[in-house]
Amino acid sequence: MANSNSSSGIGVTGLLGVAFVVLKLTNVIEWSWWWVTSPFWIPLIIVLIVAVIYIAYQLFKINKQKQKLNDLIDMGRRPNTSRFQKRLNEMMEEAENHKSKSKP
Repeated sequence: MANSNSSSGIGVTGLLGVAFVVLKLTNVIEWSWWWVTSPFWIPLIIVLIVAVIYIAYQLFKINKQKQKLNDLIDMGRRPNTSRFQKRLNEMMEEAENHKSKSKP
């Protein structure tokens, strides 16, 4: 016999929803169908709200990083410049200085 760790079942909200539907159909409760089916759609709404908040946070974080990058570029600095790039920039500046000195 295989030992399975996965859980498959109706869950609390599903069981509550089925119970509400049965109670409504047997006229034990006289709730609106919106409230009878609420155990099915309220968890979905909660998940959607959390997803929207998470996406908004990620977009805010990306926008903040773009703003930092734009600020660095506006200041004339390049973010995360490698040693090779720094040395190449120094050599190009030296070459430009040498050209300007050698011109009469």
